[in-house]
Amino acid sequence: MSDSYIQTDVEKVVSGGFCVGCGGCASVDSGISMQFEETGVYRPIFSAITDAVVDHVCPFSNKGPHENELSHRHAGLPYEAELGPYISLKAGYQKDVSARMASSSGGGATWILKKLFERGYIDRVIHVKETNDSAQFKYSVSESISEVEKGAKTRYYPIEISEVINFVLNNDGKYAFVGVPCFVKTIKRLCNVNEVINARIKFTAAIFCGHLKSAAFGESLAWQLGVKPDQIKKLDFRYKISTLPANDYGFEVVDQDNQTHISPMYKLLGKDWGMGAFRLKSCDFCDDIVGELADVSFGDGWLDKYKKDSKGTNLIIIRNEIIKELFEEGAVANEFHLEDVSAAEIVQSQNASYRHRRNGVEYRVQTYEKSEKWYPKKRKFYGLSNSSFLDKLNWNYRSWYSKKTHEVFLKAKEKNDITVYTDFVKRGSFGAKILRKFIGLYNRFK
Repeated sequence: MSDSYIQTDVEKVVSGGFCVGCGGCASVDSGISMQFEETGVYRPIFSAITDAVVDHVCPFSNKGPHENELSHRHAGLPYEAELGPYISLKAGYQKDVSARMASSSGGGATWILKKLFERGYIDRVIHVKETNDSAQFKYSVSESISEVEKGAKTRYYPIEISEVINFVLNNDGKYAFVGVPCFVKTIKRLCNVNEVINARIKFTAAIFCGHLKSAAFGESLAWQLGVKPDQIKKLDFRYKISTLPANDYGFEVVDQDNQTHISPMYKLLGKDWGMGAFRLKSCDFCDDIVGELADVSFGDGWLDKYKKDSKGTNLIIIRNEIIKELFEEGAVANEFHLEDVSAAEIVQSQNASYRHRRNGVEYRVQTYEKSEKWYPKKRKFYGLSNSSFLDKLNWNYRSWYSKKTHEVFLKAKEKNDITVYTDFVKRGSFGAKILRKFIGLYNRFK
């Protein structure tokens, strides 16, 4: 690295392992490019010249505004510490069954994007779509409703935004952006430092996020179905199975011979979201679960009253009057089923994430403060329950497990032997099970 390199927060983010690979830095600085690493994640590569504005764009830099500061445009709205500001809290789904089945949950995100197109509020959508190459998925710009429909479904796969942001800078239009909370934060920070982006991105939509995965997650699931990483043609992480509850979705992989392989996700090793196989370290320092900065946020309706419907239901947090009106009109026209849901119910649907990324983040921040290492500073939340020594041991164990899955899967690929990974997952899951029993006993008798 050249001596002329500017020492920025972004460098500390990358060197500390906190980079989420969003590509925000590369979108504003030609001296930075995004590289796909062997571990299956994107990382920025720095050249000799770097513009310090990147520190105000990177979602994990301490020099840009945090979520509460960025949400000032929603000032005066009802507010919940777990959800951020909001106008309306809803649950619902598209009435068009085929469109609903083609989505991850209730099809709410695709439906509202189509309505924004139809009414002329937008003419382009920035979202993740399938590719025809080894990357599997990438951020793309859709310029029609039919293209938007191709971007339905959640993708548990690494992506980055530098290419599409360059497109926005060079092509006038009215854009909507769809992404997980930290990517929406990047967009909001970009809007703060670039007038063109701010003028052109009219709406943002967020997807509730437990954490991001490396590409190894999809590869590991496919390999368990007999499809090696270099034989993958197509992945579907949210294949709906009509005989199972909505939260028991399936995994589908198509191999290079166009053979389809499907399994319920619960039968595959490493699928336990709480354990966090292939989770990025940055996700252990993220405290926004629902996309507090977006005009509208969508999550899975994994509450008892919705789970039995395998077609899927969305939980929807609305923060924009135009979007609120469109949903209400859709309900009246019998295009979209809409019903009220409480803040407590939305939080309940994401309970595990809130424990890991509110209580857990507080503990991890305290650990870094004691070690005097650099870390992304986080918001302070009051009223969090006290964490026991067993809770802390559990968080430490899962962070260790997440880190090791990246390393062990690389070894499995080197040895061409999936059991190197699956045996580790079995041992790791057994250890977690024992730890959970101790936590349950402790909570019962304390």
